[in-house]
Amino acid sequence: MDKFTKLGDDDMQNYGSVLKRLIKFTNVKLSVVADAAGYDVSYISKWCNQSKLPAARVASPINKNLAKIFADEIVIQGELENFCSEFNVAVTEDQLQTYLYTLLKDAFKSTQAYYDKKSSKNADYQTKVLINPVEIASYLDGDFKNLILSSEGPAEILCTFDVCTLQKAQSNLSVGSPEPVDKEIRVKIGLNPGNLNRDTYLFLYYFISRYNYVSFDFYDNSNFRDRNMIVVKGKVALMCSLDHYGKIAMLSVINDPEKVDVIYSRINSLFKIHHLLIMSTTSDELVSSGYRSNFYAFSNYQIFLSRGFEYLLPPEIIDNIVEAAYRQGYDQATEKMLRTLMVTWEELFNNEKLDFFITKSALIKYIEDGEFYFTDIIYRMSIDERKKHIQHVLDICRKNDNVNFYIIDDEDIPYSNQDICFSIYNNYGKLFLKNTVRFYRSYGPQFYSILSEPIINGIAECIESIKSFPICVHYPASSVQTFMDQYGAMVYRMISLSEITTSK
Repeated sequence: MDKFTKLGDDDMQNYGSVLKRLIKFTNVKLSVVADAAGYDVSYISKWCNQSKLPAARVASPINKNLAKIFADEIVIQGELENFCSEFNVAVTEDQLQTYLYTLLKDAFKSTQAYYDKKSSKNADYQTKVLINPVEIASYLDGDFKNLILSSEGPAEILCTFDVCTLQKAQSNLSVGSPEPVDKEIRVKIGLNPGNLNRDTYLFLYYFISRYNYVSFDFYDNSNFRDRNMIVVKGKVALMCSLDHYGKIAMLSVINDPEKVDVIYSRINSLFKIHHLLIMSTTSDELVSSGYRSNFYAFSNYQIFLSRGFEYLLPPEIIDNIVEAAYRQGYDQATEKMLRTLMVTWEELFNNEKLDFFITKSALIKYIEDGEFYFTDIIYRMSIDERKKHIQHVLDICRKNDNVNFYIIDDEDIPYSNQDICFSIYNNYGKLFLKNTVRFYRSYGPQFYSILSEPIINGIAECIESIKSFPICVHYPASSVQTFMDQYGAMVYRMISLSEITTSK
């Protein structure tokens, strides 16, 4: 490492660099240096390459002998003037040996202090091996989460696991707290397409919903699924040994920053962009790529809404939505996009096949508060607007027999409503998910875009299978008016009661 050019540069404080430079300047053979030091040539090479130091007890006599060898050569070669210029020093022949000894001695002390400090520091970074299940769970739930939260800026995490194995290992492994944290967390995680079926698609949905504050990118991990590594950039690397049930039987914790950086770099290289299956993305990225505008160029849709009902809106409401957009800080470009989308929907929904899925609790809440998300805009309908919305739905259903509503009785779903956070939009060519919780905070994914055609088809089949669930009730377009004739009075009373609740 011969980087220095003048005395006073950092490398002049490194023993190996000083020794290497003196050898180069004097052109003394390593064998001569080795004889003067009383060590083998291989040792001299290791000193120069900074992999070893002379033992402290013999450093002083070694440096005295080396100083004499180098001083003699400089004088014999008539290079004193060049030496003084090169090393930025003014010395006479009589002073030269003493100066060289001091130079080597100070460099040795500086380097030894650095190694001692590094050794002491490394002692704090000993790899820990955990084998007790309680100990493993305690570490993951305590120290590991604290390391994630202590990251400056966004926490960057790599996980080579097939995420579906987390279903088996969830008793002692999580990617964060189920409780939202005020922290941006980005995770690259493995996904084995060969393991995907209806049950695993449902698991994936509840997984991203439960950790709705974490931005996941899912990669095909077929080539590295057995690595079983979790790495938090700049913090820690975990090596997991799994038992035959898929649970963590042994956990190796590596916290040496240098080792963690190397491991992170190597593991990160496994996550190839062309293996990306599901990507967290933003509204701006969807707009700039033309994704959102192209989405409605198809003729068959599956739409699952976890919050509100932003479709089949009366045309006149767009003016109020635009006003709300300006109040929320959006500009004219957003207004143009909103109005264009409204016109597109109005034409589309009069003819195309539309399957709407919505939970009963979400529908009741929408009737009560009128809140929905039109693209990125939060809008709360007035009582009058909600009544007009219902009427417009009835008008469209009379025109388009291809509209279907599927109401899911989520009271019988063995998950809390907190685990139903993402709306799903599918046209059988493109599919994306919208995080409805993201509207109320500045972190977490806004959207997930599905990049894999087989996964799009798999999710479509999974949603289609919901139709046969006992908890799902089908209301075709032709029956919506009958439903309102029977229950309309109750619905309108619920809407009217919301005015009393709001006024309080």
